[in-house]
Amino acid sequence: MSKIARFVVIINDNVIWMEEKALKFYSDLFVDSKEIGEKYANENLSSQKLFKIQNDFSVEMLMAYEGENPLSFMKLNSSRLSNQNLGANKAIGVDHIVYFNQEDILILFKRAQEVALQRKHDLIWAKAFEIDTVLIETLKSLGYVEFNYENDVNRDTNQKQLYFKKSV
Repeated sequence: MSKIARFVVIINDNVIWMEEKALKFYSDLFVDSKEIGEKYANENLSSQKLFKIQNDFSVEMLMAYEGENPLSFMKLNSSRLSNQNLGANKAIGVDHIVYFNQEDILILFKRAQEVALQRKHDLIWAKAFEIDTVLIETLKSLGYVEFNYENDVNRDTNQKQLYFKKSV
């Protein structure tokens, strides 16, 4: 069965699944401090936060599937507020990438780029925790380059985040 990425409808079943996977992913990512990972997941991808996305037309969840089985997900944010000061006319940001293998990252980013092209964005950018070497190497292999973004803060954690961008 082939894997695809598509937008997620924010319903209870999806939210429960995403919240559980985010807790596992960030707990595993912050292996030295599981509490930091749990706190980050709870503050950014809790069911309450995910349900709020329903009311924000500039934020969407993109999920990778194999058949009908969800695998991984990420948040796309086309809000002008979060995408300002990037030197682009119309940027789209990728955040909170929860994955369990590199193939899922590739599928999600391929679809994110298709969405960016369809919506006439000229830049796609992503955040990655410095310790997330799999994501960082995958982004580099897709042609993303690291850049400094001073207007954002490393919220909810003292872990350093890196920023990557690609012209579309």
